[in-house]
Amino acid sequence: MIVANDVVASQMAGPGIRCVELARQLVRAGGHQVTLVTVGPTDLTLEGVELVADPSPEAVLARAATHDAVLLEGISLARYPDLRRVRVPLIFDLYDPFPLALLEQEAHRPLAEQRREGGEVRRVLREMLLAGDFFLCASQIQRDLWTGALLDVGRVNPDNWARDNSLRQLVDIVPFGLPSDPPPPRQGKRTLGGTTFEEQDLVLVWAGGIYNWFDPLTLIEAMHLAAEPRVKLVFMSTSHPNPSVPGRMWMPLRARELADRLRLTGSSVFFNEEWVPYADRGRWLRAADAGVSTHLDHAETRYAYRTRMLDYLWAGLPMICTSGDHFAGVVRERELGWVVEPQDAAGLAAAIHEFADGPQERSQISERVRQVAAEMTWERVSRPLLDFCERPRRAADLPRQEWIRRRPPTPLELRTREAGRLARRAARELVRSGPAETSRRAVRWWRSRRGSPPRA
Repeated sequence: MIVANDVVASQMAGPGIRCVELARQLVRAGGHQVTLVTVGPTDLTLEGVELVADPSPEAVLARAATHDAVLLEGISLARYPDLRRVRVPLIFDLYDPFPLALLEQEAHRPLAEQRREGGEVRRVLREMLLAGDFFLCASQIQRDLWTGALLDVGRVNPDNWARDNSLRQLVDIVPFGLPSDPPPPRQGKRTLGGTTFEEQDLVLVWAGGIYNWFDPLTLIEAMHLAAEPRVKLVFMSTSHPNPSVPGRMWMPLRARELADRLRLTGSSVFFNEEWVPYADRGRWLRAADAGVSTHLDHAETRYAYRTRMLDYLWAGLPMICTSGDHFAGVVRERELGWVVEPQDAAGLAAAIHEFADGPQERSQISERVRQVAAEMTWERVSRPLLDFCERPRRAADLPRQEWIRRRPPTPLELRTREAGRLARRAARELVRSGPAETSRRAVRWWRSRRGSPPRA
């Protein structure tokens, strides 16, 4: 059973995509029966996978007991805390370093609220680290981060060391992957988000959303400095499939304001409002000539695994990016594009000129990108998870820590805890948003639980 931490539907971001693709690999390569628990309703159907839309905590707990292993993504344990008491192996997918991302995401809030939120995140993380039998991450630097966290809570101990002193049976690397088949070839005119680009145009695509920890502003400034009329920058989305996300993201508005002020909007910088469906992203990528990813220099960057870079690899696109994260090292080492220091608008402008003036170099880079892409398919990268699911096992130290997983709670206890959680959430929303907005959010939440579509 896979428990998602984000929307799983035709329009979904990285966390939902990862759940879907890992479920597919468990069915296709492993021959397993898979249940995928979604956040909110879903319009997907997956061959061999049972999708369960936003079930109650009681239903999830009952289903978990009938499975051989449960994979929880991100902080989904916060929604289903009693899963830590089931007597089957728990796998935690920590490919997204959420404690760091949330610090940046919530940085606009009053400091007292940030402290409360940070304390809750640390509490949930500690429970995950104590309860997990196997942990996944996306890169070696992430594995170092989570090994240190596991050491801090006492999970790097004689029991787990005696079983495997490499600790790979405790925490291993499953990067974000990409499909084995490339995107379909480009057909007809390049029309993206209502804009048709000419054949001589060179399109830079910013795949995915514009989040607070990214830096679209320096990239837009670089477009202004470059003053290269052939080059067009397209942001694939200023929204998000999870309705709780856009309200906490101020960077899309700042990016649009800067492009407007520099008079670039609609001429060389384009913003698509809607989130591009997962099945349609190949068309957008095929219409592009390069992929871009720019971010700020902070801790989230160092430990992040930018899933949009996988899309660029999938489509064979050269890349222009800023240094500091995992993929910048790959781009530099394998010569897949241009790497510029963070917040260096002049350096980005120079990279844009080199990209525009070097058709032969672009072709050579694309060939190298395709070679790297062949190494990163879902079939290859998911191997550690498939191996674990062939022989699911409890961690060596957990049978001696039965206090972590006491008896399953009664239905009444579950409902009482859920009511308390909702009351605390309502109180926080009242302070943060006021009665009217809290009421609207409560109605939307109730309709999503009932399965009815939200009203405009």
